[in-house]
Amino acid sequence: MTETIGPFTAQQLNALAQFLPDFESPGFSPGAMRGMTPNADGSLSFPYAVLSDKVEAFIAAIYDNGWVVGHFDWPAWAGTKEAARLRDDETALVGATPEQVAKLMTVIIRQDRFAEGTVLNAFETGLVLRIVRRIDALAQATTDDP
Repeated sequence: MTETIGPFTAQQLNALAQFLPDFESPGFSPGAMRGMTPNADGSLSFPYAVLSDKVEAFIAAIYDNGWVVGHFDWPAWAGTKEAARLRDDETALVGATPEQVAKLMTVIIRQDRFAEGTVLNAFETGLVLRIVRRIDALAQATTDDP
């Protein structure tokens, strides 16, 4: 079963575009990895991601506005040339469709459940910033009523 992706409204675009000023701020920190510290019994705690409040709000906005695609084979798509180009080519997102952006965000969010720190890494590499910049450009170009 395949879920239709999009179209995305101005409201859905603006819900994520509003984070751009925060994410571009020089002092912005998405969070940090913690852990691998010894416990009292000598065991080690596994590393875990601690996301900033702004990143937590961003993830909530992603879910609340339908940007995580439910019926989508994200592991298969993540291995495609299209996904690799959007993820790795710093200029590719400039022309991405809202549907491609939704797929890419779905991969990041879902993958983080299996490999904690994926969201943080996407911020640290600049991928999330490029995604939000693209969403902002799409929001500015849209003509539908909010």
